[in-house]
Amino acid sequence: MTHPYNQPPYGQGQPGQQPFGQPQPGQPYGQPQQGQQPGQQSPAFGQPSPSGGFPAAPGQQPFPQSGGFPPQQPGQPQGQPGGPGFPGGPQPGMGPRMQGQAQVLVPGSQIQFAHSGPLVLGTMGSRFLARLVDGLIIGLPLGTLFLIVQFALLGPEDWWVSLIFYPIMAAAMLVYEGVMLSSRGATVGKSVAGLKLVTEQSVTMPAGGPGSGPAFTRMATMFLPGLIPCIGGLVSLLMILSPFFDEQARQGWHDKAAKTYVISTKPMPMY
Repeated sequence: MTHPYNQPPYGQGQPGQQPFGQPQPGQPYGQPQQGQQPGQQSPAFGQPSPSGGFPAAPGQQPFPQSGGFPPQQPGQPQGQPGGPGFPGGPQPGMGPRMQGQAQVLVPGSQIQFAHSGPLVLGTMGSRFLARLVDGLIIGLPLGTLFLIVQFALLGPEDWWVSLIFYPIMAAAMLVYEGVMLSSRGATVGKSVAGLKLVTEQSVTMPAGGPGSGPAFTRMATMFLPGLIPCIGGLVSLLMILSPFFDEQARQGWHDKAAKTYVISTKPMPMY
């Protein structure tokens, strides 16, 4: 008997094809299939297998119960933001993050705080440009004033005037940069170079600065050693060059003392 439209009745296969649900020739009904161990039953449809996955069709890999997430750590729920491998959490190979310290994403290039996105560090070229502009803003008028006082009012033999030049210069830089960095996070030179000084607390305030504490601590650490006779100028020079010694976050010794970072205000390049 043939079915209308020349199709066999339901449950019967094509000629030469085993009917659906019937055991294969030579295999008793209820015996384990090929590749299945004796005494092992096939899991019911939709039920997980003993290995933790779900049964798959012949020739396919079983679907894993979980995968694609970082391994669960003691005391950390799996898949929770802040865990290993997630933004703000410890990255592979990184130690625990101290309070006020940023995490290095790309050595010498990118950092990230616990509650911020990736931040691009200012380059040493842009930091030199900022230092040059700020030095001219303070040094040019003060230098001109001292030259007038020494050669026009006193005379070339009064060389002692030059001994007080650096202390006054250092005090002027301390006040100028301390005030501007604490309120805005940038001096005129840093604004020209596209830089900003941030801490963990001030990074979420686009228009604000890190405050007077970090700003004046940073500047005092940089310029006050210059008051030491003979070696003070060398210490201040090394302080200015100290960001070259830190290949991870480009923090100078003055930045480490104040827990500050110099970041770029330019848009992050998209690759």
